[in-house]
Amino acid sequence: MLLCLVWSTFMLSAQDHPPSGKKLWKVSLVSLATANALDISSSWGKHELNPALANPSGRFGAQGALIKLGLQGSLFGVEYLITRGHPTRKVYRALSVINFGAAATVGSVAVRNYGMPR
Repeated sequence: MLLCLVWSTFMLSAQDHPPSGKKLWKVSLVSLATANALDISSSWGKHELNPALANPSGRFGAQGALIKLGLQGSLFGVEYLITRGHPTRKVYRALSVINFGAAATVGSVAVRNYGMPR
């Protein structure tokens, strides 16, 4: 997954012309999806502090993963509808900033989770 993120970023920077807002937005979606996948992987089977994501035994599992994936899919859908209605460079860049910020936050939580015992 991390390789996918690095590859996407490399492909974006390897172009001769400056990236359009749409390409940057697509890379930000990949980075957010990668960060969420790492967070799910790092949380699996561990004690979950968020009661909405915890199973009855208080651990993160399939139920929490499905909720996280549903939220991520909903966000991607809303962003797609926004960009479909207003495909401007400014909108793409604003959504990219939001996605990269969320990816950094979720990624830092994943790094923290990998350091926690099961």
